[in-house]
Amino acid sequence: MITGNKGEWSEIYTLFKLLGDKQLFLGNKDIEKLEGIVYPILRVLRTENNGDFEYSIQDEIILISGGEEVLKIAISEFKEKAKFLLDKIKINKERTFSVPEIEAFMQSINCLSLKASSTAKTDITIVVHDQRTNQQPTLGFSIKSQLGSPSTLLNAGKTTNFVFKLTSLIDKTEIERINSMMVKRGTKESADLKGRVKANFFKQPNSN
Repeated sequence: MITGNKGEWSEIYTLFKLLGDKQLFLGNKDIEKLEGIVYPILRVLRTENNGDFEYSIQDEIILISGGEEVLKIAISEFKEKAKFLLDKIKINKERTFSVPEIEAFMQSINCLSLKASSTAKTDITIVVHDQRTNQQPTLGFSIKSQLGSPSTLLNAGKTTNFVFKLTSLIDKTEIERINSMMVKRGTKESADLKGRVKANFFKQPNSN
């Protein structure tokens, strides 16, 4: 069973929503839709563990290619599933949760994971038709959901590195203690980045 948080399920919602709408709207810095500026979506590209898949829009049908056979799914199904999933994301109070009805549909369209690979630079890749230039650019986007906790500016991980210079000396034992600080989120354990930063930069001065 697939489980994820609101942000991760939002990536699947975005996929369904875009395929259902068939067009990509532009927005301003306040996340407000810019009226009159729209890109028709030609296809959405997605990489799964079992290969690369292409979701092409043709009239009211989505053609899904990349597997053993080309699948044909009515756009109305993506609209319905997008609305259903959005409601589930909004009402759920758990940190991580499953949506069995959506998982079954995901498997039927060769969508096996909630989020893009951690090595990918974008969360979703879309080929659009630019009506002004008559070009078909491939655009990559990061998905930042506001349906749960406020989204971070960047994703912390092994591919996200910051180098800090410490102005005071720290002994080896303290370095090992700080570098071993971990935090548990659900069933997963990851580096406690906040704790490590606080340990380095927000130490209380010794009182004499």
